[in-house]
Amino acid sequence: MKKTAPFHYAWVVLGCCMLMAFAGMGVITSACGNFVTPVVEELGCSVSSFTMFISIQAASMALLYTTASRVLTTRPIGKVVACALSLQFAGMALMGTYRSIRWFYLSGLLTGVGSAFALYIALPIIINMWFKKRAGFALGLVMSCGSASGILCNLLSAQLISSLGWRSAYLILALGGAVITVPAIFFLLKTPEEKGISPYGADEPDTPTPVSSAPSGAEWGLTRREALHSPMFYLAWLTCLCYSAASSVAGYAATFTTMELGQSIRFGSLATACVSLGMIGCGFVLGVLNDRFGAKAGLIWGAVFNLIGFSGMILSIGNVSFLLPACTILGLGGSMYTVQAPLIARSVLGPRHYSEIWSVMMIGNSLMGALSFGPMGLFYDRTGSYLGAFLLAMSLFTAALFTGWTALSLSARFRARASS
Repeated sequence: MKKTAPFHYAWVVLGCCMLMAFAGMGVITSACGNFVTPVVEELGCSVSSFTMFISIQAASMALLYTTASRVLTTRPIGKVVACALSLQFAGMALMGTYRSIRWFYLSGLLTGVGSAFALYIALPIIINMWFKKRAGFALGLVMSCGSASGILCNLLSAQLISSLGWRSAYLILALGGAVITVPAIFFLLKTPEEKGISPYGADEPDTPTPVSSAPSGAEWGLTRREALHSPMFYLAWLTCLCYSAASSVAGYAATFTTMELGQSIRFGSLATACVSLGMIGCGFVLGVLNDRFGAKAGLIWGAVFNLIGFSGMILSIGNVSFLLPACTILGLGGSMYTVQAPLIARSVLGPRHYSEIWSVMMIGNSLMGALSFGPMGLFYDRTGSYLGAFLLAMSLFTAALFTGWTALSLSARFRARASS
């Protein structure tokens, strides 16, 4: 494609990624949420036995990340992702047919396998393939789309459950998601090699950013072997792990509102909506900040808004009027795991071998998120308050600022030596 073309095909791919985020972060993640109460009541099971399918989903994703990375970079990517999305929607549709809670675990496995090839690994890898410039903007926009779809699908699932029942709601959401996403992904999602063109920005001269400029002449990047022997890899990974664990605390906004503050379920859902609304803005702003000012600016943004947000949550224990503003501010720092973490890895270790390295990091990141969510609830079980969880999250976001900053500084010195 000539540089004088009206638009680069990378923007078509960006649209495909937004559809993938819509499906994975909206439709598929709505499979729990509003469905918990009606499913538990009809099947006569415990809440924990039902939500176990989420843990199975997370574990199956983590175990397949390295395989997904290889497949996504060596096979026709549109066909791979379309098949993965089809598997996700099939798993969700089957949930509407089950008469025993144990069958939900099969759907957890199916949706987890599909998500490994179509969500948290796939999206950063595809963005890295196509955007040598403005990668932060592209990834941030995609994740903002995912946050917006989460709100939409949460409202839609509630309406469908109330009107048609939870079984029909599962089927309708799965069918609708498949129709919207699978055909477009199958025909439009391509790699630069499949299209025979260069990625967006590849033909432009290097414009170094304050903290993430590569040595001139070629796209740089550590190999996986080099990364595993480098301190900056482990500092970047520790930053991502801090984000993974700390981000789980915001998921307790509704529970904190109803259980500790004694507010209504409707008010609790409003608190969750405020977090999600903030995340829509956060994804976009984080991407622009990383592109324009470097990854350190994104680290500062996340630390500031999360510290202020959780401070507001603590203040709301004594005065509930602080709650909704605090949730909104918390949401403005809520995309650190989905946006800032992959951008930190890309900035520190380079884009050349990014898919191989990020797939390894995501195994630990996903397991950390899956294993840390439940224990955060122990703070309330043991003390009757989420104060401890909020303080822990503040500590983790502060630690991520320092470890991420150090990793970026080491990376800058490494590249300076390599280019001298």
